[in-house]
Parts: sequence; structure tokens; C-alpha cells
Amino acid sequence: MPTHSTSLPAEPPPFFKRGPSPLARLTFFGVASLTLMFIDARFRTLETVRMAIATVIYPVQQAALVPGVLARDMAEFFQSRTALRQENAALKAELLDAEQARQALTAAQLERERLQKLLQIAQTGATRAQATRVAYVGRDPFSQKLFIERSGGQSFEPGSAVVDEAGLLGQVTRVHPLLAEVTMLTEKDFAVPVKIERTGGRALLYGRGPGKLPELRYVASNADVREGDVVLTSAIDGLYPGNVRVGRIGSVQRDAESAFARVECVPSANLSGAERVLVLDKPAALPARPNPDDTAAEPVRRKRR
Repeated sequence: MPTHSTSLPAEPPPFFKRGPSPLARLTFFGVASLTLMFIDARFRTLETVRMAIATVIYPVQQAALVPGVLARDMAEFFQSRTALRQENAALKAELLDAEQARQALTAAQLERERLQKLLQIAQTGATRAQATRVAYVGRDPFSQKLFIERSGGQSFEPGSAVVDEAGLLGQVTRVHPLLAEVTMLTEKDFAVPVKIERTGGRALLYGRGPGKLPELRYVASNADVREGDVVLTSAIDGLYPGNVRVGRIGSVQRDAESAFARVECVPSANLSGAERVLVLDKPAALPARPNPDDTAAEPVRRKRR
């Protein structure tokens, strides 16, 4: 038995169409909208409705804005953090520059004070003084020596005293074309004739090597020597000018069983950090000692006369 397939049309037949046409509906809703807008603008009848709708929708609006606010806050946080890091780095660099400038200024001021003291020593001293700079310290840890610069116009002589702004540093022992070797007064068995400024008592100052204070030897136990006394050069050897500051008495130990006291002296000069020094010329030569035979024959000559 043959079957016939039938399909319903996609569009309803004109018989089933109901309602106004789309154009009529557009016209109706357009006129209604304009009428409501006119009435609302004229009489504000929908103000309450708008406020109610805004109140209801406000939490939804705020919730929708949360991701944007969080993103903006995070961006501002990282930007401010980066800016703070950069500013902190810049401030540290400025602080470092300022600290270096301060240290350089302090060093320059100290250098100027040392030069002024050296200039005063050179002007007030009775002997000629030649200014120079310390080149380096000797590499031998058991030898208390340093080397000073020597220019072409300077004539250093072995045995000349070397001083800094505080006092006696040592003695020139060797002279090279561009340098001069200076043996410091702390060198072992290095001897300097000295005197006590307060009493005028004379003694010999001997070095004792690195790490030890020089000592005054052959000082009688009953000698008037006190801690804090200023020690000066006595100039009795003809090498060192007189009244050059050497140091201060650091300690005095007296033993009843010994005829001599043990006296240690703290040097005044900056032995470990001197930079600018003066090389003092030797004093004028002392008169020659008289011949003992001539001294003994002088009374006989007088008797014959």
C-alpha cells in the first residue's frame, strides 16, 4: 500500500496570522516611548522607579567593578614598589657619594693640618729642612725602615734626622737616586741622645724592635723621671738638632736590686702612618777634641813662663 509523505509548511497559512504587523508594533512602541519620555521629563513621574532600579542594580555594578579595581590596585602597587626600589637605589648612591666626599674632605683637612705643622717646624727650626713624602714601608717585618721620595733638587745626607708633624721619626741611613732609606727610632739598638724637658736630665733612647716601646737606658733608679715627662733630643752627638720632640715617658719601673730604672718611652711621631716628613740637615760640626798630649803639656808651658 503506497504511503504519501506530507510536510507542514514552514510559515503558517494566512488564516492563522494574528496580531498587528511589525511596522504597527514599532510605531506603537516608539510613540509610547516618546510619550513616557515626555511625561517623565515634564512631570518626573518615573524618578522613584529609576531610584529603585538603581538601588537594586548598584551592588551588581560594584561587584562588576571589583576585578577592574583589583587590577588597578595591583598595577599601582607594583609600580609604586618599583619606584620605591629605584628611589632607594638612587638615595643609596647619593649617600655613598656624599660619604666618599666627606671622607675625602676629612682627609684633606687632616693633610692640611699636618702640612701646616710641618711648615711651622720648618720655619721655627734653626736648621734647614727639606719636605718630602713617604713612598712605602719596608717589607721586612723585623726591620723598622721606610723609604721616602727624593727629587733631583734634594740632597739628603746619611745621618740626617727625619721628623713628621708630631716629632722625631728616625734617621736617614741610605741615600739612593730617587729614594732614601729611613731607619725608625723603634729599630732594635737604634740609639738617640735625649733629655727630659722638665729636668734637663740626659739619657740614651734605644729602640727594641717591632711591637715594643723604646726605652731610656742607664737612668739611675733615683733619677727624677716621671710618667708623662716630655723627651727631647739633646744634640750632644752632633747628628740630631736639639729640642726635637721624641715622645713621652710611658712607664717607670724601679727595682731596689738594680742601679738603673727601666723607663719606656711612647714615640710622638706617627711611625705607622706618616705621609709627609721633613729631613733636617745636620747641625754645624762640633769643634775637634783637643789632643791629650797638648792638654798635658799646657800646664808645663805655663810653669816655664
